[in-house]
Amino acid sequence: MTADTGTVHYLLLPSLPAPGGASAAESPELASGLAAGRAALAVALFASDDAARTDVAAAEAQLVAYLDAGGVARSAGSAAAGGAARFVILTAAGPRTVVACHVPARRTGPGAPGDLERLAEAGWRFGAAVPGGTLYWPAGSRVGDALPREDADEWGGLRDAQREALWRGAVLGGADPAEDDGSEHAARAVRPIFGDGAVVSDRAQRQAAAVAWVRRLTERPPNLLGPAELAAEISALAEGAGVQCEVWAGDELASRGFGATIGVGSGSDRAPRVVRLTWGSDAAAAATLGLVGKGITFDSGGLNVKQDSSEMSWMKADMAAAAAMSAALVLSAQATCADLADGRRVEAILPLCENVISGTAQRPGDVVTHPGGATSEVVDTDCEGRLVLADGIAWCRERGHDVILDAGTLTDGGAGLRASGIWSNHEGLARAVEHAGRVALDPVWPIPLPYGEESALESRVAGVRNAPLDRPDMGRHAASYLGGFAGDVPWVHIDLGGTAFLEAPLAGRPEGATGAGTLVSAEVAEAWLRGAPLIA
Repeated sequence: MTADTGTVHYLLLPSLPAPGGASAAESPELASGLAAGRAALAVALFASDDAARTDVAAAEAQLVAYLDAGGVARSAGSAAAGGAARFVILTAAGPRTVVACHVPARRTGPGAPGDLERLAEAGWRFGAAVPGGTLYWPAGSRVGDALPREDADEWGGLRDAQREALWRGAVLGGADPAEDDGSEHAARAVRPIFGDGAVVSDRAQRQAAAVAWVRRLTERPPNLLGPAELAAEISALAEGAGVQCEVWAGDELASRGFGATIGVGSGSDRAPRVVRLTWGSDAAAAATLGLVGKGITFDSGGLNVKQDSSEMSWMKADMAAAAAMSAALVLSAQATCADLADGRRVEAILPLCENVISGTAQRPGDVVTHPGGATSEVVDTDCEGRLVLADGIAWCRERGHDVILDAGTLTDGGAGLRASGIWSNHEGLARAVEHAGRVALDPVWPIPLPYGEESALESRVAGVRNAPLDRPDMGRHAASYLGGFAGDVPWVHIDLGGTAFLEAPLAGRPEGATGAGTLVSAEVAEAWLRGAPLIA
């Protein structure tokens, strides 16, 4: 496969030393892949008419001369250049545009990004540097025709997983989630191709599409996306994949016990909804994984109004977890449609509402009732996300679900801006979710529940209060509150508060919606549907 004159070529450079000398030597496998990529690009640009006679070393020397002359190695690593540099090379066939980017430095500490995460980050940078069109990568999983045939085995190349990490990052990095998914958006999309003719898997393509969908919804202005509109978007996604979907509203919420969702949404003219998605066995005794996602389409804080205007400005993103869980269930359905284990099911419960101020808004001191009859005292109306998640978790527990996974943008996330914090009442399940995050390149980090702090949430007038009053409210308190509704059911809570929406660029990702939580949840749901023992 060859690239036309309008195509942008890529060059992946070895990593630069990390600040403070904290980086480690590159892994031999990835170092070999980088060398293959450079050689393949050099041959693609400077090959003689008879490719079999091309002097690979001479072609590489020409490429290196361009890099040295233009200071590309320095500019590609600078923060001002966003980690990528564009330059033009004059070849016998005419000018060719190349984008160069360093692989992020390799770290070895706990929670450090692995090789695939680092390649995905480089992909995001490549995509952001290409405004649209084709991004041509001469070396894919194998070098193929990009090098003389007798040298192909010697040079090797990137493995399938490495190639797909780059590809997915480039597709997402080149997309603007604030744009509609119409013909103009498609025309400007980045289309990565590989010189060896290899095509990424359907799975990778579905994953990129799912994350892109979540990012677009999360960026939708709140005046255009209330509970009813979000429910309609989720319904359309589910129905397109053959997933069963129900939307509950009004008396249907009250009759099913979703008192907290009704209470949080009581200040808005836009009535709450709860979306229920199901996939898998319809047998009454089917082992069921429950997914619960917070869907607050705008969060003012309620009567405990938010004091930070910068935080208020992106509260349209408070529904990101509901979008992520919707996409996760659909992804797991697409992956298991022909390979579903007997007696397995996934059900998602997605409470959707708007937390705003009016004369009918929820008040501090109100008591709300959840499915099954448990009650919460509302002491902070800005801790509304855990209230609606408690409705969903209580519903799943009352239905007899075997495992529960919930997600929401509740606090700062507990684990920084790259990995989402998780809390759990089951060590084996927490390990399984952490592993799923590594596989999906959607990292999470286990944090202990606040054992010994239970008294901070004791209430005199209800079963529990929704926040502590004697100490600052943190992610561990939200998790402790939610864990009480799971009871003895194996449960994990993912806090996307630090990862679902970035207030500044980070690790190749731009400011705005990230789609965090989508792929780790999909990985867990797919494993469950295939019969994996998540709670072994």
